[in-house]
Amino acid sequence: MFLPIRSETKKEFWTWNLNVMPPEDTKIQATCRGIGKNVYVFVSNDVWMVSVFQKDIERIINAFDFSTPETSIDKNKGIYEIITKVFGSPPDVDNDHRIYFLISQLGAYHGHHFDGFFRFIDEIEGKYSNHAEILYLDCDNASDDYHLGIIAHEFQHLIHWQYDRDETAWLNESLSEVAMILCGYYTDKKQVAKYLNNTDSPLISKGHQAINYGACLLWGTYIYERLGIEFLGNLVCEKENGIKGFQKALINTNIEDDFSRIFGEWLVTNYINTDLAKDKNYKYKSISLPTTPAIKHFFSLPIRDTGKVVGYAVNYLKFSIERTKSKKLRITFKSDSLNDFLIKIIRIDNDDLSNSQIEDVILSEPIKIFDVNDVGVNYREIILVVSVLKVTKEPIPYSFSASLIP
Repeated sequence: MFLPIRSETKKEFWTWNLNVMPPEDTKIQATCRGIGKNVYVFVSNDVWMVSVFQKDIERIINAFDFSTPETSIDKNKGIYEIITKVFGSPPDVDNDHRIYFLISQLGAYHGHHFDGFFRFIDEIEGKYSNHAEILYLDCDNASDDYHLGIIAHEFQHLIHWQYDRDETAWLNESLSEVAMILCGYYTDKKQVAKYLNNTDSPLISKGHQAINYGACLLWGTYIYERLGIEFLGNLVCEKENGIKGFQKALINTNIEDDFSRIFGEWLVTNYINTDLAKDKNYKYKSISLPTTPAIKHFFSLPIRDTGKVVGYAVNYLKFSIERTKSKKLRITFKSDSLNDFLIKIIRIDNDDLSNSQIEDVILSEPIKIFDVNDVGVNYREIILVVSVLKVTKEPIPYSFSASLIP
């Protein structure tokens, strides 16, 4: 028999003990401390009036049901309305449209503190299922902007499970990160800075442990700005996973584009982040970048060097050229896996990023020699963007040389 939820209703919930791995199923006692238009807020009894207070409940309900920050796509709408409009409707296994928030002490494991999660177990029959739509949230600073962003993040995961239950982790996390941006919570900026300071970390990886949330936030924001909100919704609904699902979503949205092209231009955007006179695809509009990507900088020529890059990560190689009469920058690039490389050249016009020129390099021979023309007068900064278009267990080595010729 269904019992209506009221304020002060007490319930027992299954949850995870995250202080051990794999997590253990455990029960906690919680009490309903607030009911909104689209949410029940339950708080574990042991943290009520210790870490969580009535003001937190009111702020959480207001953000979920009514309003979001000025930087959201609609400040007059709550997280629920924004996320469902973009990504679709949540499941409703308990025939109650409201989502449960269960706030408790989530704990930590080996120094990693947990902020929130969604358990698909609650959507299916089973011994440890609560048989309801539940987001599990940490009690420390439960209503600050960071944790409100976590609500948007985990709500996307709940909705995504409704349409595509086995989506690849990196793509699912990218959509949850951009869900935070759509709701006005750019609260993972530290993760973005961490990624830009070490772009050897790949966007695409197998499993959850290798996920780079900074890369996912930038990728999710980029595809939202470039491809539109309709594309995000189609991507969630697409049953095919990963890159194949991405390609199908492009077709379903009638977008003539290609994942590899978009990925390459995203790598360029992360470096220059500005509007070009001829192209608008190289600047973020929704966010600011906390830093520029780490580079390997060469101040004098000629040079010979080696590098290595993980699949779907990137190296930025920068060549500074002294003022001279117009010359060519001759680059020789060598690797045993040339067919897998993605290489782009950024030519910067006297430190004016808005006049940058972007060129593609097609690698078709074991040793590839290519020239960058007209350098030394206007173009004195050349950046080589080096990536690999496949998932790799180990970094792929390469060698290169660069010299000026008449």
